Amino acid sequence: MKKQVLLLLIALCKVLYGAVYAPFKLLPVQRKVVMISRQSNKLRPDFEQIGSALQQRDPSVRIVYLCRMIGDTIWSRIGYGFHLLRCAAELGTASVCIVDGYCIPVGVLKHRKSLRVIQVWHALGAIKKFGKQSLAAPDGRDPDIAERMGMHKNYDCVLCASRRTAEIYAEAFGVTPEKLCVIGLPRIDAILKMDRSRCRRRFYAAYPELRGRKTILYAPTFREGVLPELTPVLRAAAAADVNLIVRLHPLDRERLAKHPEVPPFLECEQFGTFTLMAAADAVVTDYSAISIEASLIRKPVYFYVYDLEAYRAARGLNFDPLAEMPHCASKDFTVLLDQILHEPYDFQKLEAFRAQFVETKDKHNVDRIVNLIVQYLNEGVKAHASGAGVPYAAVPDASDRGAQR
Repeated sequence: MKKQVLLLLIALCKVLYGAVYAPFKLLPVQRKVVMISRQSNKLRPDFEQIGSALQQRDPSVRIVYLCRMIGDTIWSRIGYGFHLLRCAAELGTASVCIVDGYCIPVGVLKHRKSLRVIQVWHALGAIKKFGKQSLAAPDGRDPDIAERMGMHKNYDCVLCASRRTAEIYAEAFGVTPEKLCVIGLPRIDAILKMDRSRCRRRFYAAYPELRGRKTILYAPTFREGVLPELTPVLRAAAAADVNLIVRLHPLDRERLAKHPEVPPFLECEQFGTFTLMAAADAVVTDYSAISIEASLIRKPVYFYVYDLEAYRAARGLNFDPLAEMPHCASKDFTVLLDQILHEPYDFQKLEAFRAQFVETKDKHNVDRIVNLIVQYLNEGVKAHASGAGVPYAAVPDASDRGAQR
């Protein structure tokens, strides 16, 4: 009964939202790109890279950033309602929309035929199943509610960094092969352009007391309803005399207040995840795509999969670390610590792992994305990625210089 009431409320809200949106579509279309995210309240780095490069290419393009999390409080949700109204106003006159996750206005509204929507997923690949891959799974979305909310609908192009990722995204977003563009993601450029030595110098200048010991970044993925395992990990790291930096998902960070039993830990909040990744001696994760990102700079990656069976049953996996990377995966954190401290790392296998998820391993991913956006702006319905949107298109190698400016 509750579900039926919820579905009716969603249907009513969609009608009202569509009525608000309709007048904006009567206004002239602008040479405008709207970027929408609910992953953070701050400007997303991927968006910033695309916007900066696009502005350099064509200063006449108007760029609008709309980044806001829904939040858990009643006031934050009311605020998000007003944010949705602004999204509608901007989308009504936009030529291109870029999203980095599920976007309510993109999914539920009926748009102009000329609007082009590009999905730039907020992670470099997908170790765990998500979106339409995990519908009806215990930790997945309800299929009826997802359908009513237009989950991952109305995409014209989904950007990917490899053919394996493209296959995953086809399932997760429910898109046809011709909408998959294997032209890369902005964060690849950002990671490859990092000055890793400078990152380490800045980090140890800020934390000189950490010098002389191994520094490990622990970045577990988000779990519905529970915190990732922290207390045993922190105790094991203290016993091994290593520096352990914990980088939690923002929603997990909010949950900590309800878990006073978790000991204090090092977070290094003034540094971004990529900087910490570059400064650390090793990265430990579970089902997070940070494993792919770290592999780009040949950072030793380890998988702590203490709840592998439970997570697979609740969510599903596209990549099983214990089966596919057994030399650096374990259900026992002390085993991984021992490997980090005493065993040589197999970088050849790390490179093979990277190659599965990132084929566009050069510094011109943003150039190719901007090419696509400019063509959409210039050609409208006829535009596509100059062949790059063909499913599993030939991936440019490191010699490809991207766009000619």
